[in-house]
Formats: sequence, C-alpha cells, structure tokens
Amino acid sequence: MKAIKRKFFVLVTLTGFGILTGGMLLVFGGAMSEIRAQILLAGVVIASGVTAAFWLRGVGKLKIARLIAENPILHINTAVVSDISAEATQPEDIENTEVIVSYFGILLGEKIIKFNQDGIQLRAMEIGNDFISFNYGTEKWAQNIRLLRPAINRAMLEQISERFCYETGITPTRLP
Repeated sequence: MKAIKRKFFVLVTLTGFGILTGGMLLVFGGAMSEIRAQILLAGVVIASGVTAAFWLRGVGKLKIARLIAENPILHINTAVVSDISAEATQPEDIENTEVIVSYFGILLGEKIIKFNQDGIQLRAMEIGNDFISFNYGTEKWAQNIRLLRPAINRAMLEQISERFCYETGITPTRLP
C-alpha cells in the first residue's frame, strides 16, 4: 500500500510540475525565440498529459487498494527483511511484503488482483496444509493464485472459511 501511495504522490508531483512549467512558459516564453518556446511548450504539454493519464490510472488503483485494505478477511506477512547489522541499534524492518485478501480482491505488495468487480468473479477457493488457492476470472479467461500461508490453528482456519463463505458465497474446499 505504501508503494502505491508513493507512486501516486510522484505522479501528482510530476503532473503539477508540468502544469506549472507550461504556465510559466506561456507567461514568460517571450524571452525565447518563438519557435523554441512553442516546441518546449508542446513537449511540456505532452509530458504533462502522459503523467496525468498515469495519475488518473493511479487514482483507480489506489481506490481499489484502499477498498481491499479496509475490508480484510485474511492478512499475511509473506516476507520481512530486517536490518540486524552491528550499526543498527534495534532490528528495523527494511522491507515487509504483505498480502491482504478481502471480498474485493488481493493486495499483494503493490500488485492488485481484483475480483467481484468489473466482471471478474471469484470462482473457487482451496485451503491446503500450507497454502490458499484462489481461482478467479471472467467468462473468457481464468487465473489461479496460490498463496503460501503460515500455520494457523484449526479454529482460526474454520473462522476464515466461514467468513469467505459468508462474504463471497464461495465455500472453500479443504484439501488434506
């Protein structure tokens, strides 16, 4: 989620800088030769348009990521990289890869796998000894994602299964 927010901020900054630069070129462009100012202005407008398009796409991605993060069914930390060197006074997490699964999709680090929206449906779910597998897709295509999970006690696993069944309508299949 942090990486998605960071990219969003960078795109907003670049778009704002491009708009500001374009405005400055319009106001103060008379100091340069006419053709040079027009070429520079065209380049700035095109670059600002491209970053604005990526920014608008990032708005949608951020909305879906927030929707998934605010409605978690399952939250797993798949990998944590810590600094335990002699210079570090306390162990500090450098990188934390987390997986958040909700009714709306899966947030896998900064990758978003959405389902139950835009025609993409969750089709099946399997729970194994050390993994959870999701089949999702549309009428024309289907994909599977398998998440390795830590050991969870049986009561917690039953609670997660019931919640998936209640919220998605899909009864998870338990594999031995």
